[in-house]
Amino acid sequence: MRMSYTARCAGAWVVAGAIAGILVPGSASAQTVRLGLITSITGPAAGTGADQQRAATLAVEELNAAGGVTVGGAKRKVELVIGDDQTSREGAVSGVTRLIVEDKVNVVFGGLGSAFGMAALPLIQERGIPYIPTPSTPLFTRTKDMGPDPTKSMVFHYQATGLMYGAGTADFIAEGLRPVFAPGKPIRVAWLYQDSPFGAEYVRGYTDRIKEKNLPLETVATERFKVGETDYRAQLTKIKALAPQVLVPMGFRGETVAMVQQAVLDVGIDPKKVAIGPVCACVDDPLYYKDLGKIGSHTTILSVYSTYATPKNPAFARWPDFRASFQKRYGVLPGVLGVSAYDAVHIAARAIERAGSLDSQRVIAALAALPVDKYVMPIRSGKTLFDPKYREVDFYLIAQQFFWDEKLKELRPRVVWPHDVADAKYVHP
Repeated sequence: MRMSYTARCAGAWVVAGAIAGILVPGSASAQTVRLGLITSITGPAAGTGADQQRAATLAVEELNAAGGVTVGGAKRKVELVIGDDQTSREGAVSGVTRLIVEDKVNVVFGGLGSAFGMAALPLIQERGIPYIPTPSTPLFTRTKDMGPDPTKSMVFHYQATGLMYGAGTADFIAEGLRPVFAPGKPIRVAWLYQDSPFGAEYVRGYTDRIKEKNLPLETVATERFKVGETDYRAQLTKIKALAPQVLVPMGFRGETVAMVQQAVLDVGIDPKKVAIGPVCACVDDPLYYKDLGKIGSHTTILSVYSTYATPKNPAFARWPDFRASFQKRYGVLPGVLGVSAYDAVHIAARAIERAGSLDSQRVIAALAALPVDKYVMPIRSGKTLFDPKYREVDFYLIAQQFFWDEKLKELRPRVVWPHDVADAKYVHP
């Protein structure tokens, strides 16, 4: 499945195969800058993939409305080409192959699942194409022994890594939940996480942070599930028997919704005794607030973006305007992975302009030589800068607590951590 957007066909929406609402252009033009988004257009993660597609299209429209990208002194329009990873490793390899070999894109970016992006990585490395992945595994730019890998020099990781999220999860539990559920004592924590690079790196970051800071957290369970699994009651039953005070359900949006609902409704885990969350940043989109329902009240999430909340800090100042532009264009709000795809388009465009060329090596060198001012994702320095060792970005993480809004019949968040940007305190159910 390949789809793309150019200024020449703006507004020409057609049906491609069995999928409606995908914009398809005419033939590729040598005068365009071609950016290849790899994401899930079909499969279980298609809803989140659509969010990335919309956000990337908005960024392309903004660039083209301003005249496009300057390459070697001439303005060129930007073309978005979409490769469907089909929410699978095999689909990711196929989708990236088409983007690189057939569509001849200048930059590849995006992605949802760490396992899918890692499956496609060898081909990207072989071809030397600049790559801006947005899943969370740090293995995009780090070897298994956590050292830098020069063979991955074309990869620039634009997402808080699983190690960052895992460390932030440990910090939040220690600082935000322990004083409520286990004051003065170690707090008992259970994990139910996806058996993938995504899930494993969250747990590793969490475990490493406990050791690093000697945090008073006792991990009583690390249960796993396979990607796409829908019944978690066996694992949750084991967890309940171990009497944890915190349950961390770590998966994609649909998996997380099912885990939380089954934990409370089917297995009988009491939210008054067990803090549920923080869940994965990847679920923070409008559908999660609707799908989880009232059962999600008082649960928490650790993220780099919020669908609704805006913390009191300059790092988050662009969120309201971006949400307004996105909602005006599509009638819905963006999620966190859509935001990262939006930013990646602008980052790629600026790097190409700085390179003054579409030559891969020159674009890679330009990406390495950034910074530029940050876009929407909250970066601590205020500048988009990939560190020279791991090609990662230092994002600002926030924890939100969800509350049921009876009028809207949906959940809404309040920022509860870190305390210097919080607008509310954590509320015990």
